[in-house]
Amino acid sequence: MNKEQVKAQLIVWWVLWAAFLSGIFVYYCFLGGSAPPPPGAEGGNAFTWLGCLVPLSLSTVIRWFVLPRLQNAQTALTVFILGIAFSESACFMGLFVFPVHKQELFLWSALGIFQFMPYFAGRYFSRDDH
Repeated sequence: MNKEQVKAQLIVWWVLWAAFLSGIFVYYCFLGGSAPPPPGAEGGNAFTWLGCLVPLSLSTVIRWFVLPRLQNAQTALTVFILGIAFSESACFMGLFVFPVHKQELFLWSALGIFQFMPYFAGRYFSRDDH
């Protein structure tokens, strides 16, 4: 792969990351981030909403334990998108399932996606065997 091809591949990673990160801000603003929670939304177990942290935890495991071990750029990109999707799910859970905790879940979602900043992606293109 020549330098221009590597640069183009890295741009794809950065654009995807930026799109997912900015996307949750759009979802939050336009899908009810400023709307008050519906009446009776506090019902049920008060700690049930913490179950949303499971996909965020999976996302963290993917970012810090799975991605560094991958050698193939195609596989890494797929896992990269999967990890971001797990992080993004917390935003949706906050908007639609646990609206009382939408701000906390939005923040955790943003931090989860932020950890996938693809500064590491260049390592997948440093060898000629791809």
